[in-house]
Amino acid sequence: PAFFGIVLYGVRYLAIAGVMYLLVAPARAGGWGRALPGIPPGFDARQHAGRELRHSLVTILVFGLVNGILYSCGLIGASLLYFRPEDHPVWWFWLSIPLMFMLHDTLFYWLHRLMHLPRLFGTMHRVHHRSIHPTAFAAYSFHPTEALAEALIVTAIIFIIPVHPLAFLIFQTLSTVYNVYGHCGREFYPEGMSAHWLGRWINTSTAHAVHHL
Repeated sequence: PAFFGIVLYGVRYLAIAGVMYLLVAPARAGGWGRALPGIPPGFDARQHAGRELRHSLVTILVFGLVNGILYSCGLIGASLLYFRPEDHPVWWFWLSIPLMFMLHDTLFYWLHRLMHLPRLFGTMHRVHHRSIHPTAFAAYSFHPTEALAEALIVTAIIFIIPVHPLAFLIFQTLSTVYNVYGHCGREFYPEGMSAHWLGRWINTSTAHAVHHL
């Protein structure tokens, strides 16, 4: 299970982040989307992508090992994962996906605030914030302790609500896509998104870039 998890996380991350990186970098003046504020002229994303990728590979290893421990220790049997589609209505399968996003967003919000406390920032979160102008590869660029915390809050979801493995896979894939977008260094949402009544609640690439800056 650990090896399968490493392969699954690795292939998905490298495919999504790699495609996004090629679309918008290394020439920040070109590529898709709009340039973000604060990026200095002549910024070369290639100088930082290698470091982000190295940290990301460690994160993938941590994610896979957490999966392996869950299965090898039998903890997965105590979760609310269900494997027979008939165990829950079809509507629940589709509703569980946005619910997982809401749960993860809530758990990550509080984890992120904790990691910005001075006592935790240097150990857990500084590695991620070395990417002052992040590239798509910064999406998984974590210290191992942050990677472990991230893995645990995702894992917590299957102990809170009933989830089919396919719905969980869809959630994780879409979550990875959005995470990569949030760090890619370009903006695809319309201008004025933050002024919209709904848009102001959505964490855009622009907002997250300002956070890193």
